[in-house]
Amino acid sequence: MKKSFLFEKIDPISRLIEMIILFFAISLGFIVENYREDYSEQINSKKLISSLLNDLKGDLNRFNEFTELRKSLIKDVYNFIDDVEKKGLKKSDIDQQILFARAIFNWTYFEPNKANIEQIISSGALRYLGEDELIYQIGIIEASTKSIIDRQDREQEYFLNYLQPLMHQYYNFKWLNNNYVRNWDTFENSISVLKTNPNNKREYMFWEEDKIFEKKIINLFENYVFILRSSFGVNYDEYINQVKKTISLIEEKK
Repeated sequence: MKKSFLFEKIDPISRLIEMIILFFAISLGFIVENYREDYSEQINSKKLISSLLNDLKGDLNRFNEFTELRKSLIKDVYNFIDDVEKKGLKKSDIDQQILFARAIFNWTYFEPNKANIEQIISSGALRYLGEDELIYQIGIIEASTKSIIDRQDREQEYFLNYLQPLMHQYYNFKWLNNNYVRNWDTFENSISVLKTNPNNKREYMFWEEDKIFEKKIINLFENYVFILRSSFGVNYDEYINQVKKTISLIEEKK
């Protein structure tokens, strides 16, 4: 009887063709998968850039409103300073209490949207932007965003450490709260009610009418407006310029 072995039954050429087909099939699968992932990431990067554009436009509008409020706050602080320099510190002067309230209560905080910037950088979407200038600008706007937050923290630190304690210690909340808290009225309406019903026998403020203390109060507020004004030159103007530049570059790319 003639014996037949397994290797004698396999055609070498057929086996080679099968291996070549299998190799190309696997390679093609990798190529298609890589292309699919690359295409998906490109689409995602475009969505992130579009979202960033919307964020920056929104931030620019909010920041312009914020800077106008800051300019108004600086004016309010100087109104209080001028009043104290003219009349000294007064306990029963409703006008001075209102000026103090506006100088203290109108501090605001601006926080830019940074989620999309962080996601663009962390996800690797920058490599799909294709333009070195825009890639560089994304880094610049990230740094500007961090800088504006740091500056806000600097202002808040001064406000919380030096001005808010003045409010807690010397501002008599009783008369404002009669309408603002008890009647659930707005702050502005409550201030107006106070102003239309002054009473020089009431203690609106708890401070002493002392010249030395008066100088300290004035200097605290002068320092305050110095910090607020310096923010424009140090951070605010540059932030606005960088936001506008980033918006322009993104729109050019689209």
